[in-house]
Amino acid sequence: MIQLNSSFKKLISSSGLNFIFRIFGLGTSFLTTVLITRFFGVGTFGDYSLVFALSQIIALLFTLGIPNTLIKIIGNNDFTFSQAKKLLIKGLKGSLVFSIIPILFFYLGSEFLSETVFHNLQLVNYFLIVSISIPLFIVHEIFLYFLIATKNFNKYNLFMFVIPNLLLLFFLFLFFKLDKNNYFTFIAFSLAILITVLLEVFTIFELKPKKETISISTLSLIKTASPLLFSSLFMYLLNYTNVIMLGIMSNNTQVGIYNIAYKIGSVGFLVIVSVSTIMTPKIAEFYGKGDFDQLKKLTHNSTRLVALFSLPIVLCLILFSSSILSFWGLEAISGKTTLIIVSTGVLFSAMAGNVDQILNMTENQNIFRNITIFSFLVNLILCYVLIPKYNIEGAAIASLTTNILINVLCLYYIKKKLGFYTLF
Repeated sequence: MIQLNSSFKKLISSSGLNFIFRIFGLGTSFLTTVLITRFFGVGTFGDYSLVFALSQIIALLFTLGIPNTLIKIIGNNDFTFSQAKKLLIKGLKGSLVFSIIPILFFYLGSEFLSETVFHNLQLVNYFLIVSISIPLFIVHEIFLYFLIATKNFNKYNLFMFVIPNLLLLFFLFLFFKLDKNNYFTFIAFSLAILITVLLEVFTIFELKPKKETISISTLSLIKTASPLLFSSLFMYLLNYTNVIMLGIMSNNTQVGIYNIAYKIGSVGFLVIVSVSTIMTPKIAEFYGKGDFDQLKKLTHNSTRLVALFSLPIVLCLILFSSSILSFWGLEAISGKTTLIIVSTGVLFSAMAGNVDQILNMTENQNIFRNITIFSFLVNLILCYVLIPKYNIEGAAIASLTTNILINVLCLYYIKKKLGFYTLF
């Protein structure tokens, strides 16, 4: 039974508001996929998904693990907002120094990636456009996690789900009216991120900052962040490897259909991530104080809440899969089986709870890093074996299998290290 104490009631309230913002973000994200598929075709959406997935992975690598580390250090040390900003600046310096590497990677490697890896020369211009926005995405990611770390959840929701999505929709409509050239989808994304980052800068930083110091150096921050970098990176790889492997071993239409089904199936994650966003800094706080009883209660209650509200969402996705997919056109209906498989994996994640952040925020980040690396390798092998035979369904089976694997391993180590399971 869920214990409704005052702190948990606050968690439910905050999670509920976060859920509403995520629903809005999801709605605008789906509208984006509809606009791209209807305006520019399923193939273009496949190209967009492929390039976006690869750029996300590369950008995340050069956040250097700073985002999650901000949550951990700020939560463990009870920093003031001014002290937290000092830490943020150190993190930004470290990440931006290295951001030139992904820019050069996409700029110099665009032809090789397009022709040799993905066998699609049209991707050259897309990679060139995206290369410019990589540093912006790095900064945006760090800003978002800083807002979570400092418990500015309303601002986080605005910059995560509202502002960039509305800007993207605006530019997609604008460019469609001006010119239907496919590369405008990527220009729209880059402009949306640019304006969002500028607004974040003006929101977080004042003209005359308070003179407070912290003892943590930029080098020390990066060193602390390294285990979290690899766990975050391989979690992203687990999410996007299937798209990239489909891009290599199939065609852009299949990539587009798979990504539509995957996005819809991921609706089930709404409850999980809504609770996780609020829960993560609390995990760091309770662990930092050594309050393991509260940590256990928080974990049990939040996991039960997630499981309870995720179940009907997942069941609806499974039962009405064809009808839901038809909204994206007749081609998308072929992703029905993929949607069912992905939704099943989401349900398992909901039953397991916020296992990744529990390990990351309790000095067990090395364990989670190893789990994600192992799971990624399993996923890679499964994709290589299953995609040629089963196409997008093979990619979905690989995703389901590794999803179950990573959650089971995390549950085992949470029990071993912290002494409890997440659900009971």
